[in-house]
Amino acid sequence: MDIYEARRTNLRAIMNARFDGKMVALAAAVDRAQSYLSRCLTPNETHRKRIGEELARDIEAKLGLEPLSLDRPKTSDQSNVGQPIPITSPFRQIPIVGTAQLGAEGYWTALNPSEGHINFPTQDKDAYALRLRGDSMSPAIRSGWVAIIEPNGDLVPGEYVYIKLHGVHDEGESMVKELLRADDYEVSLMSINDAFGRRSIPWEQIQHCYPVGAIVPPSKIVQ
Repeated sequence: MDIYEARRTNLRAIMNARFDGKMVALAAAVDRAQSYLSRCLTPNETHRKRIGEELARDIEAKLGLEPLSLDRPKTSDQSNVGQPIPITSPFRQIPIVGTAQLGAEGYWTALNPSEGHINFPTQDKDAYALRLRGDSMSPAIRSGWVAIIEPNGDLVPGEYVYIKLHGVHDEGESMVKELLRADDYEVSLMSINDAFGRRSIPWEQIQHCYPVGAIVPPSKIVQ
């Protein structure tokens, strides 16, 4: 699901839940013509109009939604609170290959190799872990916690990714960000720390962009 489909799906769910499925009521709430919103929400891809960046942010503001909430894909219209999610992937020993020092704007520098592993359910045979130091990503990621990196996973808007940029002597910037979108030309990212906002990076500047499968506490480290 790309970001435009996520916005369309989320807005239609909001219309159904808050406005009893009535397009005219939604249009009045967001100060847009009903015919315009109808084109945005139509299932007919040929005649559909995309919900762009400016419109999405304006709708969120007018409806009192959390910023970027329209961009986050939903797997179900039903809440899964209180319902356990079955684990179907086998647990594996994920090696902690190093320690990363967190710095300004979420960048990090690789330090000495770290010992131990994490028992984590993943189907990615190349998964590895990095132990993180520093407080620049708090409260989302705390010092001492561990990021599980899945190089063969799919990039999903709304989830964390590990980005490493090209640099001299393989010392390019590294960071964990929230992925907003990825197309053929660039990736658009949101900093974990809201003070730093968004950033778009062309693919030619990126050495790799991998999904972060999980952020786990230090209590899960097995020495």
